[in-house]
Amino acid sequence: MLNLGNSILNSIAGGAIIAAATSAHMYLQGKITGLSGAMFKCLKNYDLNYNASLLLGMVFTSAFITCFFDPFKQTKWLKSSFLEQPKDYSEDLSMFGFIVSGFLVGVGARLANGCTSGHGICGLPRLSKRSIVAICLFMVVALISANFRYYSMLFYPSKPFRAINPSLMNYFVLLASAGGAGYFIFESYKTNKTDKLRDTLIAFAIGAAFSFGLIESGMVGRHVVVGFFTIGKIFNIRLAFVFASAVGINYFAFNYIFKTFKKPLFKDKYDLPANTTVDNKLIVGSCIFGIGWGFSGICPGALIPAFYIYFPQSFLALAAMCGGMYLEDMYDAKITEIINKNAFLTNINNALVTNVDKVLKKTN
Repeated sequence: MLNLGNSILNSIAGGAIIAAATSAHMYLQGKITGLSGAMFKCLKNYDLNYNASLLLGMVFTSAFITCFFDPFKQTKWLKSSFLEQPKDYSEDLSMFGFIVSGFLVGVGARLANGCTSGHGICGLPRLSKRSIVAICLFMVVALISANFRYYSMLFYPSKPFRAINPSLMNYFVLLASAGGAGYFIFESYKTNKTDKLRDTLIAFAIGAAFSFGLIESGMVGRHVVVGFFTIGKIFNIRLAFVFASAVGINYFAFNYIFKTFKKPLFKDKYDLPANTTVDNKLIVGSCIFGIGWGFSGICPGALIPAFYIYFPQSFLALAAMCGGMYLEDMYDAKITEIINKNAFLTNINNALVTNVDKVLKKTN
């Protein structure tokens, strides 16, 4: 880990590492680093070698750090640790609260077709209208839900059940993630297609770098995120510096890549989202995501490398998140039809789009 002696500096450095990973992904593969999308594609068994390797890279990095370093330790110079203690992670949210939050984030990410990585780290730098609307709603709704839960003590455990991090679990996950990545790399090798093997190796490396940036910045600790949205003594500004660092660097990096290179290094074209319309489904999904994110401070990016660290809470939250994604996909057509026909949501949508258009015109 890079201990810069100050939590704010670590947050900026972590954001820069995340930006480097996502910009490299764009330059090499022309892809958005959307982690909720990668999770969903794994659930649907779509391009499994690539997407699973991306996620396994994230898990491998966190397992390596927890095995051979002490990311929970507070030093003389750094008052906050890179990872919060398991007992702190679970102290103010019940098991049911973790499950509900994970489920809401999963459903919201599917409806909004993205999360804080795809819409935030990769969408805002491209000045994507959908991403601007999504992130604004993520933030505003999370602010409301975080304060509501904090002051109403919703989902507070009556009898705290502390999360644990058995050291043997770290080594098991390290070996399992390395073995899993090795399997998918070998499967890509067996295709006798050099590009398949190369793509799988790149995905693993991007995931590993992204995870390192998350841990460096402190964003795996859910109270860092909850603290940012909570008005009161637990307020924590670090999320703002992570976002500013990652989005700011990517803004210049993405623009340079798009202007300088007609196509990615290893692909024929950039694989950017085809849907650019701000629809009611995006509005509803972003709000649902924001509720879950504000309740717990967890999102796909932070939960993937931590699912085994804060057992069983983080594991159950990840399972609920996957369940939410899968359930939304089952009824997506019906949900979309109902939402997009709602006149009230359409009026809100039109107002949001009008204001975003004004901002983008001034920016251009």
